This record gives sequence, C-alpha cells and structure tokens, in this order.
Amino acid sequence: MGWCTALLIHIGVSGILADDADRNVWILLRDKMDAEGQRVVWRDLGAEREDADLDLPVDRTYIERLRSLGVEVRARSRWLNAISARVSPDVQRAVLAQDFVREVRPVRRMRRPAPPETAPILPLANGKEMRTQSAQQDLYGASFEQIAQIGVIPLHDRGFTGTGVRIAVLDNGFHYVEHEGFGEKFRLVAQRDFVNGDKVVSDEVDQPVSGDEAQNSQNIHGAQVLSLLAAYQPGRFIGVAPDAEYILAKTEDNQTELPVEEDRWIAGLEWADSLGAKIVNSSLGYNIWDDGSGYAREDLDGATALTSRAAALAVRRGIVVVVAAGNEAQVAWHYITAPADAEGVIAVGSVDVPVGGVRAPEIAVSSSRGPTADGRIKPDVVAPGNGVVVANLRRGDYMRNTGTSFAAPLVSGVCALLLQMHPEWGPAEVLEALRSTALDLGEAGPDTVYGWGQVNALAASGLEVVPPGEHALLSPFPNPASNGLVHFPVQLAERDEVELSVFDLAGNLIFTESWQLLAGVHDRPGRAPRWAPGGVIADGLYYYRMRTSDFTRSGKVALLRRAP
Repeated sequence: MGWCTALLIHIGVSGILADDADRNVWILLRDKMDAEGQRVVWRDLGAEREDADLDLPVDRTYIERLRSLGVEVRARSRWLNAISARVSPDVQRAVLAQDFVREVRPVRRMRRPAPPETAPILPLANGKEMRTQSAQQDLYGASFEQIAQIGVIPLHDRGFTGTGVRIAVLDNGFHYVEHEGFGEKFRLVAQRDFVNGDKVVSDEVDQPVSGDEAQNSQNIHGAQVLSLLAAYQPGRFIGVAPDAEYILAKTEDNQTELPVEEDRWIAGLEWADSLGAKIVNSSLGYNIWDDGSGYAREDLDGATALTSRAAALAVRRGIVVVVAAGNEAQVAWHYITAPADAEGVIAVGSVDVPVGGVRAPEIAVSSSRGPTADGRIKPDVVAPGNGVVVANLRRGDYMRNTGTSFAAPLVSGVCALLLQMHPEWGPAEVLEALRSTALDLGEAGPDTVYGWGQVNALAASGLEVVPPGEHALLSPFPNPASNGLVHFPVQLAERDEVELSVFDLAGNLIFTESWQLLAGVHDRPGRAPRWAPGGVIADGLYYYRMRTSDFTRSGKVALLRRAP
C-alpha cells in the first residue's frame, strides 16, 4: 500500500473559500480558560504553552457560539486549541467575524496512490515455506532477515520484547482478527475508528464513510504495519515488540472521493496521549493533493503543517513519535512529507534486505530525501522497508511489501525495546541512541539520503555482547530424548549457516534442515537447531551430522518415547 499525500492551502483571518461548496476547515481560537477562570492566550498553536495548558479543553462556550452560527463541528484539538468543522462560505464569513476566532484554515486532505505490487514471500508447499539454500532461522521464520538486520534478535534473547511499553499505531485500519499472527499474546489496550465514529478498527460492512470494508482494502495497510510490531507466530513470523501493549487508531479513509483529513490524525494522536502511549507510529504523510495543489517545499519547516505542529507537541510531552519519511524520491516532489519534518520526531527512510548479509543495505529508490526546508537533516535513520515480509491479511499467511510505511514500525519496535530497558529515557534520549549507534551508510557521516544510518537495536541498547572466539558444535540434548524433540546447540563467532542431518542405522537420510544464525551462543530450546522426529520415526539409535562453513560434528542420539 502506498504512501499518503495531502493538500495544504493557507487561508489567513481574512481568507474566504473560493467557491460555494461546503468545506472542512480548522477554526483556530484565540484563548482558553484555565482552572481559575483566567483566559490563557493561545499563540503559536500551543508551542509556547505548558503541558497543563495543553490539557485544558477547548472552551465549550466557544463551541456553542460556533454551532449557533451553523458550524457543524467535526473534531476538536485541545493542543492546538482548534475546532475542525464543515462550513459554507457564508458561515465561514460569520465565523471570521467572531472576536474569539484567530484564523481559519482548510483541513489538509490526503490521497492514496495505487498500491505497489506485492508478492508472496516464497512458494508454499504443504502449508510451509519452502527452504532456499540460505534457509531462514527456524524460530523467526519469514521475519528473520529483516529483524536480524537491525540487531533485534540479541535483545529478544535477553528477554527484551517490549513488555510494559504502550505503542499507538495511527493508520487506515487493522483487519488483524482472522490472522494467526495475532493470537492470545497480542495485547490490545484500546481501539477507535475516527473515520466512521465507532470502536471497531477491523472490517465492517455498511460503514457510513468507508462502505463495505470486507470488499475493499480499507483495513489492510494498518494491519500489515501492525504485524511488523506485534505479530507472534513462532516458526513463521515474529514482530519486533510482540509483548508491547497496543492502541489502534483508524484515522484514514482510503477512498479518494472521501479523502482522509488531518483532524482525524490529530484527534488520534491526542487520544493516544490520553491513554498513556509512550510511542506513536505513523506510516502516513501529507504533501500534494490530486489537483496538484498542496504544500510548497518551503512549508516543510516543522512549523507550518498542523500535523507537524501536533507531532512536535507530542514529542515535547514525552512521546516517541516515529514517522515514515515518504516514498516520493522518484516523483517531482522528491522530499520527505509532513509530519516527518517536525522537530524531534524520528523520520524513517527505507533500505532493502540483502539476504544472507552479503553486502551493505542500499536505499530504496523511492525513499524520500531530505533536508527540511529550514536545513535540518532528514530522514533521521533508515530501516528495512524494501521487500520486507508482512502479514497477508486476506489469505492468512505472509507476503512481501515495500515502502517507508514498513520501515517505520520496525524502528518503533526497536524504540519499545529501548524503553523497556531504559524506562527513564524520553524522546531525545531514544533519538540520540538511535542516531549515535546507527550503521553509517552512503556518504560518511549523516546525510539527507540515509540520515545517520541504519538502526542497530543492540548497539543502541548499550548492552555489550561479545561473540564467542570460535565456532563450536555442542552436544545435543536431551539424549536420550523422551519427548520426541532434540536440540542441537551451537556457538558461532560470526553469522553462518548451520546444517543438521539425521540418519538411521542403515545410513538412510531421514531428516535434513539448515538455519541462518547470527554470531552468538544458540543453546536454548527455541533458539538452537532442533529435530522433531514425529510419531512415524521409531524409537532407537540415530546418527546425526552438523555442519557449518568450517566445522563438522557427528554423533548419536537415542529416542526412548515408549511409555514405562
């Protein structure tokens, strides 16, 4: 699914809509009332106010006065002290005449281009992915390469899987409920559909805005993004932060004739804040509307777009905001999109996944470039996003997809692991840890293509993990095996392929499999290579042979599964 773009046209206090059609607008208010009944002047969209002022509600008397003028209130933002509303030109003129109104702006709209081509991850045989010559690691399955590339697995090995960290995902919907990757382990805190106005973010029929969602792609993109974070199906796919808690905000309508509007995005962001989100992932962006109007390049200064303003306020309030940089590098726009330009947000570009680690990752040709209009380097970091594996929601399996939309949640997941390890960190500390430890790619030092480089979760964590000095193939356990499962531990000085073969006493090969393993000690159940003989294999003695690129070990294992 593609990257979203949006309209931005500025209208000042004296600006009037150019045609007679009703439009959705932001009504920016001059002040609020505090707990003592004093008026708090609202300049600079709240950037100069304390958090306590940001939490003050929009003045109800102002809302009622606007309604009395014929304003149809859609949403309200306490951070921006603004109301999103549908108005006619005549009503807008009346609104602009009110002494409590500071400005009126059109709501920014987004369009969604045609989705990119997707493909199954590999041919399937008997419901299982067929192994290639560089077979994927057994436990992580199809997700192994992409999360190994960013140093996640060593943190998982040490128990850091996002426990206790609350992540909000703002997207177009989340039809995850029928997919095996989201089982009992998935921790859903809250969900809200800001598009249709209910509390269901998966497929429904006869929705007032998005129609029959079971027949369209409304809730697919968000669920694919979510799978990179939260899915947990051992042997098939594991996300970066499967033990985190999740808040799901459906803020975007896919249909171009009913374009998504930024009031839902801001409402979702403020809602996530009210529920204690520590991380917000947004794989959405705004730049150009269907008719060619929209942001100008100079608007990407972190201070113009209301979404960027709101994102910066969220960062100031202690939320780590991760935003996809955009997929605009091959089109006329070329640059990142809002709110990736906001101060303090983590803007994420996309690189490919060189299977087997045979070369350095390379930037995706579509990944948006920086800098911001005021000269700041963007993106901040990059992560796998070109050809990554995500949940295939309609078919219940996994598939490849491409875009910075899918690089961003990998980084959000890494942020969750860091906050589990360092709960005292705020957005600035997380961003600094990611930047200072990233794998430098492209030009030496930070640049406007790769940012500071590809994220490295292990390095950012501060843990020191010293790989073994040499390869070693250790003794299998249990031996004899009474439960029909034998583990074959190994330690590796560097990433390597480990092959296990098992033979009966006549020398017939009855099992063979291989795993791509990172440097380290793989000696625990679920981490070590294994043999699960199954009921068709008789009890008795068997020969095994293990191979790496440099070493071979042979021996015997015994199966003793008969009941006493």
